Amino acid sequence: MGEIMQYIVLSGISSQLLKDIEQNKIKTIEIRSPHNFLSAIETNVGDTIFLTSTSLDDIRPGTLGVIARIREKQVAMHRLIQKTEEFYEEAEVQMARLQLEMKGHARVRRSTCCEIGEATIVDADEVLFFEGR
Repeated sequence: MGEIMQYIVLSGISSQLLKDIEQNKIKTIEIRSPHNFLSAIETNVGDTIFLTSTSLDDIRPGTLGVIARIREKQVAMHRLIQKTEEFYEEAEVQMARLQLEMKGHARVRRSTCCEIGEATIVDADEVLFFEGR
């Protein structure tokens, strides 16, 4: 068992994306969901974060995830325009783009969840997997 660390959480991440990070070791992801965006804003290049496919409300002690170091971070505004003959609608959407480098796996020990408008943080133990096949 590794040491217990605190990590900012990105939750509800697709299983396919987590597999991509595990296989390719480096992956750039785009974050648009409000709770993950708020967490991403609180991070800095060089930070290690915890990613899990588990939804935010279901993170409990024992939840497994991937830990990854942020190599690059960009925050951008996208303008979306929807137009029909009847109406014209314009919206701005903020998104964050993080380039992540796989560091390992971890299991949540304690979740300190979360005021609205704040990042979700967990205490997690690094887990070493030994696969015997």
